[in-house]
Amino acid sequence: MLPYAYLSKGVMAMFSGFDLCLDVLKKVNLHGKDLAGGFSRLAFREEDRRAREELMALMRALGFSLEVDRVGNIIGTVGNIGDGLPPVALGSHIDTVPQGGPYDGVLGVAMAIGAAKEIRENNPNHRYPLQVMVFSGEESSRFGIANVGSKAITGYLTLKDCFSYKDDDGVILFKAMRDFGLSPEWMGRSRLLPSSLKAFFEVHIEQGPFLHRSGIDVGVVEAIAAPTRMAVDIEGRADHSGACPMNMRKDALAAASEIVLAVESVGIDEYLHGTVATVGVCRIEPGAMNVVPGKAHLKIDLRGIKKESLERAYERIRSAIEGICFSRGVKLNFNLLSKGDPVVLDGGLRRLLGEVCDDLGLRWTDMPSGAGHDAMYVASSIPTAMIFVPCVEGISHNPSEEVELERIRPGYRALVGALERIMER
Repeated sequence: MLPYAYLSKGVMAMFSGFDLCLDVLKKVNLHGKDLAGGFSRLAFREEDRRAREELMALMRALGFSLEVDRVGNIIGTVGNIGDGLPPVALGSHIDTVPQGGPYDGVLGVAMAIGAAKEIRENNPNHRYPLQVMVFSGEESSRFGIANVGSKAITGYLTLKDCFSYKDDDGVILFKAMRDFGLSPEWMGRSRLLPSSLKAFFEVHIEQGPFLHRSGIDVGVVEAIAAPTRMAVDIEGRADHSGACPMNMRKDALAAASEIVLAVESVGIDEYLHGTVATVGVCRIEPGAMNVVPGKAHLKIDLRGIKKESLERAYERIRSAIEGICFSRGVKLNFNLLSKGDPVVLDGGLRRLLGEVCDDLGLRWTDMPSGAGHDAMYVASSIPTAMIFVPCVEGISHNPSEEVELERIRPGYRALVGALERIMER
C-alpha cells in the first residue's frame, strides 16, 4: 500500500470508519516491534517518534489540521474551529510499556480517527469541530511517572516534576522532552480550560477479563482508580551465605519477601471494596548466590475506586512495612511516590452512552476502571466519558494482548452514536 502522504482524498474515502481504525492500528504497529513479539514504544524514544510521524502523516492525509503542543500531545482537528464553538474531543495514547501489546492505547486513537472521519463525511455540517488528541507519555514504564501529556495540560505536572523523574539510563524527563523537540518549560501555555472542549471521550481495551468472559459488548466507565505508588528501600547486611549463622543475619530479601506477602494480604482484604495492591518491582543487591542479600528495593502499586478503602490499605501497608523492618533489624527508607484520588466520570455522558447502547441493541454495563487513563486528568476540567471494549481473557501489557474484531466493533458503534448525539445538542 502507498504511504498515507501519497493517498488521495478519494482513495481515503473508500475506507469505512471502522476499516480505517484497523488500518491505523497496522500502521502505528509497524513501529516498535521487539524481538519478544511485543511492542516497545517507550515515551520520547525513537520508536515513539517514528510511530508519531506515521500517525501525523496519516491524519494530514485525512484532512486533519495538526498541532503538537509543548509537551508532545498531538491534536488533530476537523471542522471549523473559528466558529467559536468548543470542539468535541476523543483520543488516547500510542506509547507502550516494554514488550507491550498492540492495542493498549493505540486502539483508542485508531477508533477516534475512524469515528471523526465517519462523522464528518456523513454530516459535514455538524456545528462542532472534532478533535483527536494523542497524549504523550501515558505509560510510566520509562520515567516512573504516568500520563505526562494529560497531566501537563490539566495542571497536574509541574516543571519541578520534569526535573525529578529520570529513566534507568539517568536521563531526566525534562532533557528527554527537550531532545524530542518539545518545550516543557512552557507547558503552562498548553493548559486545558473548562471552556476548551465540549466533551472528551476515550475508548480503551478493558485490560481485565470481565467483558470477555461475560459476553457484554460495552463497558461504560463510571470511575477510574487513581494509583498510589510507594518505593521501599531496605538495608540489611551482606554476609557470607555459608559462614553467617541463621540467627545473626540481616537478610534484606527475607524482609522484602515478608513485605510482598503483607501487601498481597492487604489487597485480598480490601478487594471487596475495589482495591488491589501489587509489588511490581523487586531488586536485590549484591545478587550473588553465595551472599546474604544486603539491600532490597521494592515498588508498590495500590489502586482503588473508593477513597476510604485506599486510605485504609495505604496505612496498613505502611504499618506492616515498618513493623517487618523493625522486627528484622533492617533499615528502612519509605518514599511515597504519588497519591491520587479516584475520579468519577461525567454522569450525563454516561447516561448518554447507555441510551445509545440501548438504541443500538448492545449489551452494556457500568463498570469501574482499575487502571489509570488520560481521561482521569481530562475529567478535572472537561465532561469526560470512557468506553471499554473486551480484550481476550483480559490480557494486557503483554505481547499476547489480543482482541476479537467483532467484539470491539460494538464499542466503536457506541462511540460514533454518542458523538453524533452530543454534536446535535
